[in-house]
Order: sequence, then C-alpha cells, then structure tokens
Amino acid sequence: MFSPRKDDFSLAACRAHTIRKANYKSLGHGQLVRKGWQSRLRAWIEGNNADARYHRAAYESSQRVSAALFAEQYKNAVGGKPVNVFDSALLKARFYRQDNLRFNPELSEPRFGLSKPDQRAVKLSRWAHCANGVTELGAAPTGLLLKLSKIAITPNRDDKSFTSQLRVLAALPLVAGAVALFSRGVFTEGLGRAFNNVSQALLADMRALACSFSAISAVSAMVSLALGASSCMVASKSSLSGAVTGLIQFNKDKHLHRIFLLLNDVKNKPGAITLLAKALRYKIGEKYCAANSLPLLLNRLLENTNNCQNEAQIKQAIEKTIGSYLTELSPTGSTSGNFLDAKSAKAELLARENHFLALSNLIEHSAVHSDPHENFMDLRHCVEKGAETLRKGVSNSLVHVLGFVRKEGGQAQVRPTAASLRYSAESMLNNSHQYGPVTRSLARMSEGLRVFNHGILMSLNYQLTRPIAKLAGYITESALKIPNSRTASFSIGRAVASSIWAAVDAFLFLSLAAGNGVGLGGPEALTKVKFPLNVPFGAIGLGISIISTAAQMLLVAIPAAILMGAAKGACHLEGWNGNVARPLELAGSKRKPVAWA
Repeated sequence: MFSPRKDDFSLAACRAHTIRKANYKSLGHGQLVRKGWQSRLRAWIEGNNADARYHRAAYESSQRVSAALFAEQYKNAVGGKPVNVFDSALLKARFYRQDNLRFNPELSEPRFGLSKPDQRAVKLSRWAHCANGVTELGAAPTGLLLKLSKIAITPNRDDKSFTSQLRVLAALPLVAGAVALFSRGVFTEGLGRAFNNVSQALLADMRALACSFSAISAVSAMVSLALGASSCMVASKSSLSGAVTGLIQFNKDKHLHRIFLLLNDVKNKPGAITLLAKALRYKIGEKYCAANSLPLLLNRLLENTNNCQNEAQIKQAIEKTIGSYLTELSPTGSTSGNFLDAKSAKAELLARENHFLALSNLIEHSAVHSDPHENFMDLRHCVEKGAETLRKGVSNSLVHVLGFVRKEGGQAQVRPTAASLRYSAESMLNNSHQYGPVTRSLARMSEGLRVFNHGILMSLNYQLTRPIAKLAGYITESALKIPNSRTASFSIGRAVASSIWAAVDAFLFLSLAAGNGVGLGGPEALTKVKFPLNVPFGAIGLGISIISTAAQMLLVAIPAAILMGAAKGACHLEGWNGNVARPLELAGSKRKPVAWA
C-alpha cells in the first residue's frame, strides 16, 4: 500500500522543475521571468545524457501503466461492470512495454509471478540495456575520458568553473596525443607489418575499419535493438500476478497523490497556474486548450477540485477527471459515458495519454538526477563508478600514509565565502547583474565556447542521433498508433548516426589520418593536405589527426579558458556589487514577470 508519509516527493523540486519547463527562472524576491534566448539555446544544445534518458523512460513507462489503470477503472465505474481491470489488454500492453521491463529487472524474479516466457523477456530486455551501454561508450569516448579526469582531479567542481576548464586543458592534449600516436603507428606502420602477406585492397579495408568507435557504437545499437525485439516476441503478455497488480496500484496511488499536491499548490494562484499551463503547452496543442488558453486537462482538474472539502474528495475528483479525459469522446467532459473506440480512435486515445504524461512528467522528472539506482547503470556508469572507487581508495591510502585522520560523511557543507562567490564562474553567469560589463561579456564568451566545445564538437554523434530518434518516435506514434519507446527510438538514432559516422571515418577521416589524402584515393589523391598534422613545440613535434575529437576540442578549450581567466581579472579591476538580488522587473516588461505565490 502506498503511504504518503513515506513518499520522498519534494514539492519544492517539482515546483522548480515546472518553472524550468515553462522556460522561466527566478530573479529573487519571489519574481519569475522568462529565460533569455541564450539560456534556452544552451539548454537545447546540451540536451539530456544517457542517465536522464533512462530515468525518463522508466518514469514514463510507469505513468503509462497508471494512465491505463485510470482509464479502465473509470470505464468500469461508469458502466457498472464488475470486471477485473487488471485483465485489460490495454493495461497489459502498457506493462509489457520495453521501457517498463528494461528498468525493472527484479520482475524476472519468481516472486513477481510472471510466466517463464515473460521472465525471459525481462532478461532479454536487460541484455539490450547492457548492449546499449556499449553503444554509449563507443559514441563518446572522449567524453568518457574527460569525465574520468573530472572524477580523478575535480570531482566536486562545476564544469563552468575556471579550475574545471584548466583540468580539461590538461586532459585534452593527452587524449589528442594518444589518438595521433594511434593513427600514425597503427594505421601506417602496425597494420602494414601485421598484414604484409595480405592483398593491398584487404589491407586498406582493415585499416579503414579497425577500432572505429562509431562502428562499435552502431553494431552494439543494432544488437540492443535485436535483443529488444526478441524480448517483445518472447513475451507472452500473460495475466498479471497479484504482486504485479499490487505494484501497479502502488504506482497509480503515488502518481495520484503527487498530482494532488501539485494542484493543491497552484490552487488560487494565477501566476502558478500560468506557469503550469506554459509547462504543459509544450506537449499539448491549441486544439486541446480551453478559451482561457489553459490546457483542457488542467482546466477541468482545477474546476472539478475547486469546491472539494478534503483530500479524499479532491483525489476522487482528480481520478474521475483523468479517467474521463482519457476515454470519452469529448476532452471537455461533455460526452459523459460515450467512450472512444479502442480500435478506430487509437490516435486520439494515444494523444490524450500523452497529455496525461505531460502532467505526470512534472511530478517525477524533477527526481531524474537524484535517483542513482543501479537499475539505470550501464557500462559507462560502471566505468565511472570504478574510477570513483579507485580515487577514493587512493585518497584514503595517501591520507593514511601521511598520518591524517579523515572523517567520512556527515560533514556540514561549508558556506561559500565572499571571495569564492565573487570569482565563481557560475556566479558570473547566473548573477551577471553583480558584475561589470567587461566581466559579464568575457564570462559569456567563455561559456559560449565551452557549450560549443562540449555540446557540439564532443557530441556530434549525439546531435545527429537526436533528430533521427525524434523521427523514429514520430513514425511510431503516427503510423503504428502506439506509444513511442524512448529506449528503442534512441537506439535507432544511435544505430543510424553511428553508422553514418563509421562510414565517414572509414572513407575519409582514417585515410586522411594515414596520410593518404582524401578518401581512399591513396598517395595520388589530389590534395596537398597530409595528416597527421605536425605541430612543432621546439624540439618536440606533436602529430594531430583530423579524427581526434580531443584535438579539435583543444583548439576551442584554450581560448575558453583564457577568456574565463580574463573575466576573473576583469572582476578584480571592475569590482563586485556583492551577493545582491536582481532588481524587480516592472509590470509590462518583455520578460513577462510572474510570481508563483
């Protein structure tokens, strides 16, 4: 049974997430304003990492199951039919989705009562997650190396900080040098000796494909898709056991309680309702909005709970409103008892379900970064966890050798000093009103280069994956009329994007790295550009390959770090206004100020 007293839900975090989804930010004094275009662009470029995608897939899968239960229980209540809702085909279809099985590996245990085929389906889906970990590892090897350097050197520093930028500058030449050595030694000499009895054509093919991270990522993404498809085919979708139905009811009660808390928080607060509506409007179109521009689902929930006297009545009204919205002909609630046909209206039913997810996402996605459960860990997380364990072990050993006593855990956070706040890169970016114009400009230019470096150069595979994954999800919902699977669509995106990059690596970049000109044209190719590039440093020459992401990032990281250092210098010269709040925006401002309270 769900117990609200044991729920770890944070209303403050939910409120902050809703404000963020509405593209607003706090100015202090309780005033909220729209984010500027730079902030929105940065958020779009940075996107989500794999860990956030895993969490969203898991949360949304349980939310879809809850939506199915809301719908089936409402239909049975209106029809007066004593039917076991847990035998519903819709409920079982939502429960056996890949996104749900993959991040609930405990379902394969006998205590949950799934059939043998369904237990195998869970295990196959989990193997697909392992293969996806290899995909993520191959898609961004440079990113992994930089993350490991952060764990080893600056584990508690924000990536925007000057110290972190210096750490990146120290790590990138090592990675670039290793890639240059690899491309020069392996692709021009090593394979030549190893395959000296092999025909030149075969040698060229092997040289082009050897150790291509993109190829590894593409193959592992295809393996993940194949295992996921196998899981779908193996699953018998048999009747749900008592343990499973108890879990489903628990999640539904949890979602209901959290929606109640959010609605109760915005009640009689025009500013809060406006922000909640804006957060929902990104996924709910104009067609499903009332005359007051509020989404119909939100408008109905607010109206139907307005005159309720206690929590039980409010929850009952919420449950009834959601069930009505998910099942009846008109989303306005004017066709009570007339339900959409499960076959001919699949697209409309799916659209309504997605609208419920837009609301339920607000109550759960705020916990994405505070739920480090092992169910979400993949190979990359295991590598990072191993590095963290190693760092702590080395640190403890050094402390022991040096004779210091280290206190583990329970230490209160040290409040930042005025000097640390003044020269903090995060403060310069988030509290620009406290600094002079030169400091602000230099800090923003540095941050722009950093975002481009980490969000574009280091994440080219990810940036190409995103539109392909979105297209795959759109086709799934528009053509097949079934919910998009975050795990499947992103695996499709990774497979296509990594295949493209593997082909580019094989037929262009690796040949350039071997000094053979453009493509596989060989020495006679009409180009004067030869790779690796030799960058002289006095008596030392560093060979940099065009395929080295680290080398490209190094060229951007240097001016980024210089600009951030210059911003700190400018702050010293221009002065600091102190840790003061921003001035209030006047009514009618273009930034559209509102207050949650």
